[in-house]
Amino acid sequence: MLLMVVCLTGGILLGVVNGQTPVPNGDFENWISYGGYSNPQFWDTPNQEISSIPFFGTTVVDRSTDHESGQYSAELESKHITFPPLDVPGFITLGNLTIDIVNLSFVVTGGAPLTDNPTHVKGFYKYLPKGGDSCLIAIGVFKTVGSHKDTIGSGYYSTKDTVNDWKPFIFYISYDTVCQPDTMNIFALSTAKDTVTPGTILFLDDISLDYTVGIGTDDPSRGIDIYQDKETRRIMVFFDFPHPETTVLRLYSMTGQCVAECPAETILKDSRILNYSDLTSGIYVLEILHNGKLYNKKFFIDR
Repeated sequence: MLLMVVCLTGGILLGVVNGQTPVPNGDFENWISYGGYSNPQFWDTPNQEISSIPFFGTTVVDRSTDHESGQYSAELESKHITFPPLDVPGFITLGNLTIDIVNLSFVVTGGAPLTDNPTHVKGFYKYLPKGGDSCLIAIGVFKTVGSHKDTIGSGYYSTKDTVNDWKPFIFYISYDTVCQPDTMNIFALSTAKDTVTPGTILFLDDISLDYTVGIGTDDPSRGIDIYQDKETRRIMVFFDFPHPETTVLRLYSMTGQCVAECPAETILKDSRILNYSDLTSGIYVLEILHNGKLYNKKFFIDR
């Protein structure tokens, strides 16, 4: 039997920055022991419920010394429990997780405070799937109106590829409305499929929020729309400026090397395309120089 988790959807946004919120214990350096199990501080897991099962109790989230930085990371492992017969994915959340083992149901409530609009989530991971498994890392952004909590933004990253060495991930948060949120929930699963394959392991480290350059009502960047077409491996940039100005596009690797460029041209309403079919996987920065102002946006390119 499987504990089911609903996945969130995501997209790309050039967002408004009001501040920068840290992810609580996003580096997983701090853990709290509860006797039979441990949880990373500020995060919840199924460990409490499943470790209490007589004779067959176990944990699906553990502290690992295999890390990207610091001393520790979070290790999420999908496991099978013999009695009651139960397949449980490694599951971690900034919310409060309550599991009903008897009825095979769960509830996630709460989350961590958020009072600004991050544009994407980033971090590092390793993934060792079994039997065609896939993992999920996701965020939900919420605003409370009266007694009701509305989802105003979401995003996710998922893969079924084996990743033996630490690798960066980044995904964008799509907002349904532009307003100030009050809560976020970041969560991850070692198995995101309906069928759990025991032995699948996801390692996570250094999860954080990231932000684009702030956009004011008179800022020319309001006339810039950026789209990443992963199928054709292109970054498409659309311009709609109030006045023609000289504009330059450059795509940089994290080592500072310019790997693609559109030379300086006077642009009013037009589009430009950067092809990245020959680039290796990793994080890249798109810089747009327009009318003496510099704007940038990070992309994760995955082959």
